Amino acid sequence: MEGEPQPEESITSLVSRLIDDGENFVRAELKLYRARLFSRLDEARNAILLGIGALVLAQAVLVAALVGLLMTLRWLVGLGWATLIVVGGGVLVTAIMGWGAWLLVKKATEIKDKDERP
Repeated sequence: MEGEPQPEESITSLVSRLIDDGENFVRAELKLYRARLFSRLDEARNAILLGIGALVLAQAVLVAALVGLLMTLRWLVGLGWATLIVVGGGVLVTAIMGWGAWLLVKKATEIKDKDERP
């Protein structure tokens, strides 16, 4: 009936309801963030696939360029020296790039006592 006063809920039941509502809110927020993440990943999927295709093609072009350099140098210095020059140059470039990557990883994972970011 409208005129009857509602019995007051106990503090225990109110706190229990508050905890349940909080858990439901957190679950809903997690579902929202998960949906946003999968939506963005779906949007980025084509870009990722194109990027992987471009990297594979670039690798093929690099191999073709190295073979061309080897064939060109073969006439100038002989097959053995041409192979040594091309392989040595490739190893040198790879070592320099790897060293640079190692320095960047060390810098990125360095633990600092004080955060110096602006």
